[in-house]
Amino acid sequence: MKLNEIRTFIAVADAQSVQEAGNRLGLTQSAVSRLIQRLEAELGVVLFDRQTKPLALTRDGELALAHARRILAATSDFADAFAGSAEPRGLLRLGTAHVLTALAAGRPLDELRAGFPGLTLRLHADWSNPLIEQVRAGSLDGALILMCDDQAPPDDLPVRRIGTEPVSIIASPGDGSADLAAMNRRGWVLQPNGCRYREALHQALAPLGLQPNVTVEAYDQSLLVSLVARGVGFGLAPMGLIAPIPGAVAVRPLELPDFRMAVTIWLIQARTTGRIAPVFDRLEQSLRHELSASHRPDRRTAQPPVLHSAAE
Repeated sequence: MKLNEIRTFIAVADAQSVQEAGNRLGLTQSAVSRLIQRLEAELGVVLFDRQTKPLALTRDGELALAHARRILAATSDFADAFAGSAEPRGLLRLGTAHVLTALAAGRPLDELRAGFPGLTLRLHADWSNPLIEQVRAGSLDGALILMCDDQAPPDDLPVRRIGTEPVSIIASPGDGSADLAAMNRRGWVLQPNGCRYREALHQALAPLGLQPNVTVEAYDQSLLVSLVARGVGFGLAPMGLIAPIPGAVAVRPLELPDFRMAVTIWLIQARTTGRIAPVFDRLEQSLRHELSASHRPDRRTAQPPVLHSAAE
């Protein structure tokens, strides 16, 4: 099999269309079809279900795609090994956990763009577990993820620890301190299922025989913070990570003895990163600096004081 067959296969899988893949590769539709058919003949499997629209991968196709991405990445690394100190170029596909988007898309993103002008950055937000799988499969070059205290980062990928942040229950300035059961009666403003904070809240409420009373679900962290600030319900967030959000100055953290949680931020990489390895060095440095800066008083102007539960 040839690299152009593998490259064409990946293009068709990404575009879900033979015609669109041809447009991206500068090939005719018939040329793309011939390359795919040749690869299928060499592998002895059918890669696409041609009865569906858009074009969908078969089970064999999904397995082949993961291998194809790794082969293409390894080929790129092989060429990069002899490229000397050439500047990183091309597309960097970076994933980020939803709550880390504001952290990653701020100053760290600007510094990468300034430091590596030949690099095109593409950010993709998702939950941490899917991001890990996407890095493993080669559809992402790296990702910024969250892991709870009792969770370890993936041991089959290069990882860099960025920092650990306590997670607080957050409330509007007008909401007094209360116990967890009383807060649950009032309601929670949270991200949908899959959020690690929500899982921790579920575990904290279970001994009380309660399920989280979620009044609003949303992915947008800025929206969640603004709803908490307006008194719609209580929320969960690391104060350091929401500091870049303008509305964060309008919420206050509450400390309860029956809710303790911390999360660790990890930067994970694909096993083969080639010439873009220095990009991750710069990104790690920028993220550490930004996380540290988020705790400075001037970055959290007029932050309300921490309130402690009367139960403490």
